[in-house]
Amino acid sequence: MAEPPRRRRLSDEEIERAPRFSPYLLLPWVLLALVPLNSDVLHGQYPRPMLALLVLGIFAVLYCATVVTALRPRLHHARLPLLLAALLVPVTALLAGALPHAFLLYPLLAVALALVAPGRWYLAALLGVPALSALTLWMRSQYDVIVYGPLGCFLAAGLVLALFRLSMVTEQLKEARRAHAERAAEHRSDDHRDG
Repeated sequence: MAEPPRRRRLSDEEIERAPRFSPYLLLPWVLLALVPLNSDVLHGQYPRPMLALLVLGIFAVLYCATVVTALRPRLHHARLPLLLAALLVPVTALLAGALPHAFLLYPLLAVALALVAPGRWYLAALLGVPALSALTLWMRSQYDVIVYGPLGCFLAAGLVLALFRLSMVTEQLKEARRAHAERAAEHRSDDHRDG
């Protein structure tokens, strides 16, 4: 039986070069959801287009603000990203209940909640948003997408949670390596003075 390949240790240079999780990677996704919704509104599928466009604009601002503040180290554990995400929930539910294809916004809500969900609250993003999506689709009698809507929310939240956790572990590893290198340098300088 062949032995599994041994993992080699990562060097400090490889850890330093590891890419960071950029908040700007998650911002273009809002365009993919908003473009078809704006098209629906402008082509007369909603009786109050100006109100719909205003609420879609509010959603875009809240989503972008949530993502950017959640991925700022100084703001990540503050209340601001959590407050923005909490405001995003009713805005998304309002749009999804009013516009024909607004269930497309639920995966974006799942992504935003996955970024701000601290510790054990990640289940709210993994299970709560898909449940809300399924409920909305059921109430709108859109049974043809009642499986795909929640599944998209679950996959979006799960992927972002995994990538974000991996990024956090990489950052912690970089910090630990940096602190270890500083302690080793101090220890060497103390030994040199004693010698």
